[in-house]
Amino acid sequence: MVSMKDIAKALNLSRCTVSDILNNKLEGRSYKPETIETVRRTAREMGYISNNIAKSLKTGSTKTLAIVVPHLSNPFYTNIIQKVEKLANSKDYSLIICTTEEKLEKENHVLEMLMSRMVDGILISPVSYEESLRKVYSYKIVCFDRTVEGGKYPAALFDNKAAAQELMRRVLKRGCQKPLFLNTAKSDYTIHCRMDGYREVLDEAGIGWDERFVYYDIYDKRQAYEIMSRILEQDKVEFDSVILGTNFCVYGVLRAFREKGRAFVPIAGFEDFDGSEIIEGDFIKAVQPEEKIGEEAFYILLQYLNDKKPQDVLLKTDGIRENCTKIK
Repeated sequence: MVSMKDIAKALNLSRCTVSDILNNKLEGRSYKPETIETVRRTAREMGYISNNIAKSLKTGSTKTLAIVVPHLSNPFYTNIIQKVEKLANSKDYSLIICTTEEKLEKENHVLEMLMSRMVDGILISPVSYEESLRKVYSYKIVCFDRTVEGGKYPAALFDNKAAAQELMRRVLKRGCQKPLFLNTAKSDYTIHCRMDGYREVLDEAGIGWDERFVYYDIYDKRQAYEIMSRILEQDKVEFDSVILGTNFCVYGVLRAFREKGRAFVPIAGFEDFDGSEIIEGDFIKAVQPEEKIGEEAFYILLQYLNDKKPQDVLLKTDGIRENCTKIK
């Protein structure tokens, strides 16, 4: 295996000079640009591979971060991951990507595994507001999109409550008074915030809250189709609009309406997605600043890793988008 000593000997330079250049310790140094380029080119040509294990033992840092998300199938999270990976690479960090599948047991397993990998820090969208991140971990933790009870960890969050209030106002402006809620997990922090926002606007409008109109644990179009079909068949819940916990459900809802021969009602939700501008019916969506969430979360973690006191960030919606399209 080629060592720094071999490169230094080949170029007739000191090992210290080669080490500084290959480890990017150039601040305060006066190396010529051509020397830096020659060392890096020679290292590549000779097949030099950095010994990160030895380096981490010396510096106490593996230069490795992790991001933990519920799913990779959701564009909301993949867009955040892409932004974080780009920023991590720019700061010479590697990034490990993990998923929890919205399961607390898997989340705990992932967090234990990351301790064995000796990561410096993680960004996580926790499974449960009340049950996640209950142990003591060896790395720095920053939450994003969701947080945990007590605000134990710094976080980059989206103002779900304010966005939910605006969504509900847009729904009520259409004359609707009986919204049906198809939510994800009841323990999800974002759902807590959104439901609080919906309730406040309904209370302001003098419209009562009815738990019969609230459903949980609906994550995708298949589950949305099944529950929506049952509701339409039984016809026990008289609703005039649908509020989604995730826009992954929208196609399942529309399919159920079409197959049951029912007229579409206004549908409101979060997250933008491909094709949303041409779906059938009246659709209202609060657009979340995905890349900005990833960027803020990354820089909070960077502050944390540099022993600076991180500050929470609460981001507003990128706007409410509405479209009313009929496809034949």
